[in-house]
Amino acid sequence: MQCAMLKAALLSAVALFAAAFAHPQQNGDSLTTGLSLLNGQNLVSAQKIFVLGFFSNGNSTYLGVWYNEMQPRTIVWVANRQNPITGGNGSLTLTSSSLELLDRTGNPVWSNAFQTQNSPQAFLLDSGNLIVNDTVSGNLLWQAFDHPSDTLLPGIRIGYDTSTNDNSFVTSWKNGSDPSLGEYSLRLDPKRLPDVLLFHGSVPKYRMGTWNGQGFSGLPALRATNLLAFNMTVDEDSAYYSYTALDTSILWRFVVSPDGLAHRWCSNQSNLWTEYWHLPQDQCDVYVYCGANAACYNGDCKCLSEFTPKSPCDWSQRNFAGGCVRDAVLPCSSGNGFAFLSKVKVPDTLNAIMVHGKGWDDCKNLCLRQCSCSAYTVFQESDCVVWFGDLVDIVQLSEGINDLYTRVSHSNPSHSGRNIAIIVSVSVVVVVLVISALLSFCYRRSQQKHLPLAEEREDESRSKLAKKLDLGAITVATNNFSEQNSIVTAQSRTIYKGTLPSFGDFVVKRLNTEAGLEELQNEVKMLARLDHPNIIRMLGSCMQNNEKVICYEYMPGGSLDAVLFAEDESGIPDWPSRFHIMQGICEGLLYLHEHCRMGPASSTCS
Repeated sequence: MQCAMLKAALLSAVALFAAAFAHPQQNGDSLTTGLSLLNGQNLVSAQKIFVLGFFSNGNSTYLGVWYNEMQPRTIVWVANRQNPITGGNGSLTLTSSSLELLDRTGNPVWSNAFQTQNSPQAFLLDSGNLIVNDTVSGNLLWQAFDHPSDTLLPGIRIGYDTSTNDNSFVTSWKNGSDPSLGEYSLRLDPKRLPDVLLFHGSVPKYRMGTWNGQGFSGLPALRATNLLAFNMTVDEDSAYYSYTALDTSILWRFVVSPDGLAHRWCSNQSNLWTEYWHLPQDQCDVYVYCGANAACYNGDCKCLSEFTPKSPCDWSQRNFAGGCVRDAVLPCSSGNGFAFLSKVKVPDTLNAIMVHGKGWDDCKNLCLRQCSCSAYTVFQESDCVVWFGDLVDIVQLSEGINDLYTRVSHSNPSHSGRNIAIIVSVSVVVVVLVISALLSFCYRRSQQKHLPLAEEREDESRSKLAKKLDLGAITVATNNFSEQNSIVTAQSRTIYKGTLPSFGDFVVKRLNTEAGLEELQNEVKMLARLDHPNIIRMLGSCMQNNEKVICYEYMPGGSLDAVLFAEDESGIPDWPSRFHIMQGICEGLLYLHEHCRMGPASSTCS
């Protein structure tokens, strides 16, 4: 009897042993040598943040990593993007020298090789990184973060090393359900100074702006906060970009989507995604929107000093692609000078070089000594950048830290105290005359009879100004409506200053919950119809979770009189700038009194 029982026990053990090899079950976050992860089985990271497993698109099966609890399922890495498993199940196997993805017949569809004298082990980390370690030394043998898909997670870096021919970048999916390589990629270009660019194929679509040691010159708002830190590691032959999440309670991802946009997403308390910002956002973000030797500001283009449109007819129709050309041949002489542009995304650096250890004066002299030098700037007070030939993709920003000097035919004379006094005095007279003329114009207009107005059909472009904004993004931008961001506090409303990386500063009016709904609706209805570059613009509104919010442009320049009568001589505008200011005032008033009609109930916007 005992022999029979012993025999039965041995048979059961053998059966269990065979079953274990036939259907290995993987629990936890690791895969050991000789075992396989089958379709339907998963590895889950230690804190249950990420999952490694199989997913399908029709008859195609892929191995990927996705968030464990976020909805909908969000895949951040795919092993076999270009070579799916077709017609059946697959398996992931770790051998002593490689991590292999096999189809149902045992043929490899994806693999990576490594060298070790010991037994390796694969782990899925809470960062979303799939790694293979040497079990004895602990050395890293391979990691998925070196081969990103369409997503930049905190800790993934993109960039290049020309000494090793490494070039790491992210590429969009082909479409929303097909993870194969799409048309758009986010990368650093070894031919340029360190800069992150969005490419459509091999053609640049957008660039963040050259890294100036503190951030990207085209994204001054993209700076370290209590949420994120941005990193650029630059060496003689290499440059790599990455970012770090400082608040680990928030999940972050930076994705290049199939439609050619780069989105930064963050998680909310409901395990749903909120868009933090996306790029590109407006016309000035479009690469070389203004052509050569022009600067873009607020969707409009302006030729650089001593340049005129190459095709005035095209420019009059807002076709700026032809750019600008010099009024006359620039003589190369010691009498050359420089025109000044402040707060800019500096030009594309395909035709630029950086010289370390040169400040502003040395950089200026370096440019003057070379006839083909067209502009210069200095990063961090000692990194001189000079450009040669045409200047492209310049954007003037409402806030920024980089100035640019473009070469002109002669030096600008310095203003003496007497010259400044004359300019200020004449300016006051001119401003008084302009105001008097405007008052006279308004009086005459008030005496005239107006024809009855027909009801105006709401224009689609104006209705977009009243778009609903996401409360989550506004909350992040204002640090959860903190008192530190408060500008004005009144009984029925509080005004905050908000900041988003891709947009910059803006103003948030938060109405009280007891009242304010009617006020918000009336204000949105009126401001949504205003569309003029010289009138402050409403960005959108939000009514969500008992919050009533309106967002406006932030005006960092302050009062006009502070500009006209600045004590700092360098800040006093020249005559072309003064006439531009006067023209802008007149155009704004004319729009309010003549062209902006609100409907049958009112004759004008004023």
